[in-house]
Amino acid sequence: MDFYNFRLSLLILAALGCCSEGSPLLNDKTNGVIGKNVTFKTTITSTQDFLTITWNFNKGSVIAPIITSVTVTNTDNIDEKYTGRIIYNKTTCELQLGPLVKEDEGEYILNIVTNKGQPLSGQIDLEVLEPVTDVKISSNLPEAVEVNDTVVLSCSAKGSFTYKWLNGSVPLVVDGTRMKVNTDGNELTIAEVRRTDLRGPIFCIAENALESGRSAPFNLTVSYGPEKVVMTQTPADSFLKKGSNLTFTCSAQSDPPAQLQWMFNGEAMPQKTTANITLTNIEEANSGNYSCVAYNAKTNRYVSSPVAVVSVLEALSGTNISSSSSLLIAGNSTVNITCSAAAGKTESVEWLKESKPVTSGDRIILSADKKTLTIIKVVKEDAGSYKCQLKNKINKDESTFVMVISYGPEGVNVKGKNAVKFEEPAELKCSADSVPPSTFSWKLNGTVMNVSQAHIIIDKARVTDSGTYTCEAFNSITGMTKTTTHKLAVTEVGAVDEGLSGGAIAGIVISVLVAVIIIVCIIKRKKKSNANIASPY
Repeated sequence: MDFYNFRLSLLILAALGCCSEGSPLLNDKTNGVIGKNVTFKTTITSTQDFLTITWNFNKGSVIAPIITSVTVTNTDNIDEKYTGRIIYNKTTCELQLGPLVKEDEGEYILNIVTNKGQPLSGQIDLEVLEPVTDVKISSNLPEAVEVNDTVVLSCSAKGSFTYKWLNGSVPLVVDGTRMKVNTDGNELTIAEVRRTDLRGPIFCIAENALESGRSAPFNLTVSYGPEKVVMTQTPADSFLKKGSNLTFTCSAQSDPPAQLQWMFNGEAMPQKTTANITLTNIEEANSGNYSCVAYNAKTNRYVSSPVAVVSVLEALSGTNISSSSSLLIAGNSTVNITCSAAAGKTESVEWLKESKPVTSGDRIILSADKKTLTIIKVVKEDAGSYKCQLKNKINKDESTFVMVISYGPEGVNVKGKNAVKFEEPAELKCSADSVPPSTFSWKLNGTVMNVSQAHIIIDKARVTDSGTYTCEAFNSITGMTKTTTHKLAVTEVGAVDEGLSGGAIAGIVISVLVAVIIIVCIIKRKKKSNANIASPY
């Protein structure tokens, strides 16, 4: 039989069986890529019950045979146009075609006639895609300024594909307003671009059902700032001591990094453009307002840090208390004591006496600046230790003054026994409350004694030591004298001392004679009184 005529009859049988149920093909559509192979898969596992198997290509209205396999004769007839381009699997009837060209796109038909004359048929549509190559991202701007600019990223590629955008490894999320993608998917528009929008980096994916291409990572420089301009001061105090050092540090968030300029009282500090500046051995002239201005040449924005107000003060030192008088007498003198510092400006003054605050009163007056303390007609209780404390915002200094008040004597008093036995020791002690301490002198029965001390010590008392002792206390500063008396009696008189003076002996003898005469007179008078009584007889 002529094979051509036989094949024609097979085609007629296949046409008659085109509407039979159950396609032997696994899919009804598939894709292929130019230059690569595609395999039309079936559900067939054995061809032992088949008489003939035919693959045809239908493009438009022309059906062209590819291969016809006759199992009875175990022969395969391949159309010359497909020689070297197909691989046929005799067990599964699967057909591999390639390398593909665009003209291979169309419908492929599998027709089978079984040994019983039953036809089987299936069709599969092949779409031949161009390979994806040369995927690139381009930007409408080489650099962008945050918020100010709108960035449009365009993706281009060669081949058959659809577009997809990735941020790093995850799909880029768009909101449809500020960030959106066009209908074709190849344009990403970001309005009022932010520095974080294009971090990732960004990739464009061009893909079809079989393959994809990825662009090189894209990073667009988005200039921003300066912002969050922060200035730190060391030491952080607003009031600083003259002669100390002052350091400022400035930082700002900015891309590109901000240029810095230091300002003092609103004026640019010459040659001060570093992130740190240090002022050494500062003086009062360095007091003022300091700030840092950050500038971004790309965004053309200037942002200033908060202002630091610095006051440079001289520390208080050399504090001293001076007095208007070196000699103060209680009840008579008025005194001014003044506190002042040799260096530094005083902002507050406090007076203390014996660690307790001094406040104004009837006799105590503080000046308006509290530097002078006036005491009118001092009293002895005003004496003591006075402390003056001067303060300003950076330190304090103090001085102590001891006030001495002269007074007295007062409270003059003699301590000692009022009576002692003959030849017993006796001691008299005179005391007085007085500043400066009083000097003392003594008298016995009005006669000045040769004693200039507060103590009188009698080793062995004599009768002549009896009498009235007068102590006289004298303050050489106040000019005051006060006296007091003390009586001492020496009892149980013994033998007269050989050392008695003639006057003392005469006094003793006279005293004895007078006592004898008095006794005799009393006896005589008593006898006479008895003789004048009348006898009862």
